[in-house]
Amino acid sequence: MSNHRFVRLKALVAAWLAPVLASAQGNPDWLVDTLYGSGKINTVIAVVSVILLGLAGWLFQQDRRIARMEKRIKP
Repeated sequence: MSNHRFVRLKALVAAWLAPVLASAQGNPDWLVDTLYGSGKINTVIAVVSVILLGLAGWLFQQDRRIARMEKRIKP
């Protein structure tokens, strides 16, 4: 049974990676030409990182607030 799961896992990973590997062999697209070529990809990565970190912090804060409210409601 364990071998069957391993084979299914390998098939799942192969199916997941196939489109990624197939697209990596084509010609460079507009993203490579514009962002990588001009060096702006670092700015894009920084902005996306700040947004994701901000969302994660906000969600953590909301979770703590809700936990405090639940603790006040329950005796």
